[in-house]
Amino acid sequence: MPLEPHSMLLYKLFLFCYPQIAKLLGFFNPKAKLWSIGQKQVWGEIAAHEKELEGHPIIWMHAASYGEFEQGLPIIEAIKLQFPKYKIWLTFFSPSGYLHRKNDPAVDAVTYLPLDSAENAKNFIDKVNPKLIVFIKYEFWFHYLSVAKSKNIPTILASAIFRPDQIFFKRYGSFYRNMLGLFTRVLVQSKDDYNLIAPIITNKKIFITGDTRFDRVVQTAQDETPIPWIQLLSNHKNMIAGSTWREDELLLSKTTAHFTQLNWIIVPHHVDAKNINACKSIFPTAITLTQLLETGTPQTKPIVLIIDRIGLLRMLYKYAFVSYVGGGFGKDGIHNILEPAAFGNPVIWGPNDVKFKEAIGLRTANGGYLIKNEAELVMHLNELLQNTNLYDKIGSNARAYIKTNAGATQKTMNELVKYLEA
Repeated sequence: MPLEPHSMLLYKLFLFCYPQIAKLLGFFNPKAKLWSIGQKQVWGEIAAHEKELEGHPIIWMHAASYGEFEQGLPIIEAIKLQFPKYKIWLTFFSPSGYLHRKNDPAVDAVTYLPLDSAENAKNFIDKVNPKLIVFIKYEFWFHYLSVAKSKNIPTILASAIFRPDQIFFKRYGSFYRNMLGLFTRVLVQSKDDYNLIAPIITNKKIFITGDTRFDRVVQTAQDETPIPWIQLLSNHKNMIAGSTWREDELLLSKTTAHFTQLNWIIVPHHVDAKNINACKSIFPTAITLTQLLETGTPQTKPIVLIIDRIGLLRMLYKYAFVSYVGGGFGKDGIHNILEPAAFGNPVIWGPNDVKFKEAIGLRTANGGYLIKNEAELVMHLNELLQNTNLYDKIGSNARAYIKTNAGATQKTMNELVKYLEA
């Protein structure tokens, strides 16, 4: 099927305009500025890693951001265990992934992905010379996929997810349908995903393997490493609100007045000084984790605690009576509800979850609640506090939902091994 000229033109226009827009946004958007700086430095980093890994067979894995890396990590660990001779070169598009995982010990090289172009794709693939390429979830870059296909390098789209409103299924989406067809294998999360793309590409390329994030959160829930400063909190139940945005924090600030018998632990999505100060203005009686650790004073009464450090949320959920996951009152939708569910405590989130199959699955399994307002949050918290049997049942359902959907990593590896040498 020939590519649509106007679709290709729009794609090239996007690639041309994106760096210019990011540069302009960088004057007041730190993330855009970091991306622009990263693109300027990327070829120097690539050259350094190329020299370090010279002579080793390489698998290139690409994740858009931090969340997609979480899906890729179980695959990386499985590859390292089963095929230790391979080195993993990890690329990110977003600064949030690159900066947080720049020195991750699980991989051998981490760089930004140079913006897609025929020249960049050829140069990058020539330098990395991967034996296998794995893209995570919903990354589609035409020139990289085209160069890989021309060089007969296998390309895998792992933990892929599709929705009917995506451009692949539009009348004008043939360019993107062709791009999807460039993959050697497309490993989808569910039968629904399979059914959506089966009419687009040959079903010989499509395999249902599941979502590797379930395996990731199972690993986390089995980690018994304690968080020592938890002992400084009073011996009251903890309401842990993770990855919160302003809309979540405004809602939660109203709700705290109804539940003064709980410790409220707020973990903002961004923990830079500006966002922490904004969060403190919403919770005027709160203290930050830094303040708690500086004094080291054990608390005898429930408090509101704002976490002003990164990397703690995943293990914090272990200490939750109930977990609230942020993002559901914003346009982009909720964050990771699987992490708290894996610990077997009820999970609550806002209304924007339509694009998140795991959230729909969790509430269908009666392992959590979608709320639309403060009144619903208050109602569910009261129910869970007053009805022990209900609390235990919801928590048990959450844990069972995670366990039932685990196993995607091995199914993914069953496909990857076809392209790897022992």
